[in-house]
Amino acid sequence: MDRTQFSYLLLHANALPMLAMQQVMSEIGDTLAAQPAEVPTEAQRAQREAQATSDLEDLADRIEADPELSALAHFDFAVPALSEQEALRLKQQALEEDAAAEAAMADLDPMPDGPLDLGAFLARAYARPLPATRVDAAFARADRAALAAAIAQLPADLPPLTAPLDGAGLARWLALFRTEDAQCEALVFAVTRTDEGS
Repeated sequence: MDRTQFSYLLLHANALPMLAMQQVMSEIGDTLAAQPAEVPTEAQRAQREAQATSDLEDLADRIEADPELSALAHFDFAVPALSEQEALRLKQQALEEDAAAEAAMADLDPMPDGPLDLGAFLARAYARPLPATRVDAAFARADRAALAAAIAQLPADLPPLTAPLDGAGLARWLALFRTEDAQCEALVFAVTRTDEGS
């Protein structure tokens, strides 16, 4: 897996949990909108709100979960010795990457009404690729052989996550992720762990 392939994998792995959350929120909204026109009782309203909150919390917990706890197992707590110049350089780099990430998210935050348009999402994401320093750092952390092995465990008929996707291809991956497929989740979490601390 070369750096370009990894950059697509990193983007897609980061996108799947976010898009799953947006889909769930949209579906909850559609369900609530389809409710009968009569005004619900306080008990019915409270029950629906509790169910919606529970659905979102369940998905958020699953997205944030690390099944193997390997983020802690492999986290290097040692603090390297840095010169003052190197510390300043890293601080400036972090500020620049934070600003770039915020700018990219600002482009993605406004979501149009109606069903999530995955093709439009990809067009915006590909037009504003992840910062090169972020990709480089994650690429250096990645165990590419292990990631390739994890990819090999996934359905072979799906389009590769290591290359550009169209809306239909992303929809298929999103559907698999939302089934809580263990192998799909393992790959997503393994890739996003390489992005921690970037």
